[in-house]
Amino acid sequence: MHLSAGGTGTGMKAFACLACVLLLAATSPAAAAGAEEPGRYVVHWFNGDGAEVSFDGEYKGTIAGTELAVAANPPAREYTVRKGDRPVYTGFIDRTPAAGETVHLFPQRYQVEQPAPGAEVNETGWYRIYRNDGEGIYFDDTFVGVVESGVLRVAVDTTLPPPQEFVCRGEDGWTMSRHHLPPLPPPGGTVHVYTSVQSAPHASVQVTPGTSSLPTEAAPTPLPGPGTAGAIAGLLIAAGRLRKR
Repeated sequence: MHLSAGGTGTGMKAFACLACVLLLAATSPAAAAGAEEPGRYVVHWFNGDGAEVSFDGEYKGTIAGTELAVAANPPAREYTVRKGDRPVYTGFIDRTPAAGETVHLFPQRYQVEQPAPGAEVNETGWYRIYRNDGEGIYFDDTFVGVVESGVLRVAVDTTLPPPQEFVCRGEDGWTMSRHHLPPLPPPGGTVHVYTSVQSAPHASVQVTPGTSSLPTEAAPTPLPGPGTAGAIAGLLIAAGRLRKR
């Protein structure tokens, strides 16, 4: 079979173009499956479906099947679970998921809220006790207030010995329940205390890694797979043979 010089040149160009297309397809960012997938939070809630969830005050959805998945865009500092207009739980987030990563958020008996960045801090901290409206709260037999709108905020001096327990009493004065009080809040911070939330038996934050532990912008460019590399090599060999003819 005889090929003219012009035909050979045209064939060479076609082979070269096809090889370039295969190489670009193999090394493009789209070839890395899931590389652009954003991180997300999953709120786990074991106190009934239908509760509303907001992140940093922005409504995100309702609990269904004991959980709610929320995209981490933008990252959040806290989330709140509500039943109607009443907040029943506030959790604080100290981990931002990387691309493709999932941060699982579980309810706990108490949560520690650090002072907001730049806030003026002194020796005062706070407990927020979440209970039923109208209940009186006592710290070590000292009356500290009545629950309103589902919560009572109690200021404490963080330099003094911490109270050991708190008692909840109904409007008739009878003791409803007695609970151990968590450690003192940090200066300027708040400890949120929940007595009617079904908590998780493990850490309040868990992380499920994505397909890569590297951020998307730092992910290395993938090398061509064996099939693609073989196809490119075959095209180059065929092109060499055409040149020799």
